[in-house]
Amino acid sequence: MNQPWINFDYSTTGLIFNGIGCLLWVVTYIVLLFEIRKKKFVEMPVYVAGANLGWEFVWSFFFHPNTGLIYALSYIAAFLLDCFIFYAILKYGGKQPISDESRKHLPLFCIINLFFWIIFCYTFRDEGYDTLNGANSGYIINVILSLQCLVMLFQTPSSETNNFSMLLGWAKMLGTGFITLSLFYFFPTNHFVQVLGLACLGLDNIYIYTLWRRHGKWL
Repeated sequence: MNQPWINFDYSTTGLIFNGIGCLLWVVTYIVLLFEIRKKKFVEMPVYVAGANLGWEFVWSFFFHPNTGLIYALSYIAAFLLDCFIFYAILKYGGKQPISDESRKHLPLFCIINLFFWIIFCYTFRDEGYDTLNGANSGYIINVILSLQCLVMLFQTPSSETNNFSMLLGWAKMLGTGFITLSLFYFFPTNHFVQVLGLACLGLDNIYIYTLWRRHGKWL
């Protein structure tokens, strides 16, 4: 990673927003790991866990964001934390509202899914479809993640809603939200990723609202 700590070729405002967002995503993973330890339940949907880890692996070891070394290190930190989350998916993922057949083959599916997304993210960047910080592929996965989180919540009976953390919902929404703001400064003509970012914001806020209706509290 032969690059400066911060690449000031980008907008300073955008770099600040992006840095806050990256930090909040690391916080999101830390909160998720504490929730897993406490509840033995994983709020990361099993069908997208491999995509998340695969993207972080590619952007930690094959490519690096050109926003600067400090941002690259946050990607690596997220990857390391996500390794523990992926292990928890293999161990506790069967507790999520999935079919018996999916539960039976869950470890195999998760591993195949992980390798698929590693290949997808690598070729997507290598063949020039991605931005230099992985935003296009990252937001494709993020929309899937936000949608799957909402579907999982809808499929969970109200009596089991205590398995879901409002703090985690806020951390994810704010982390993605700040990164989305940065994209309007970094890539003002990339309407594709901007639309995906706004879609994530909408889905994440619906998730928080739904969880609030069930919990009766905002945090």
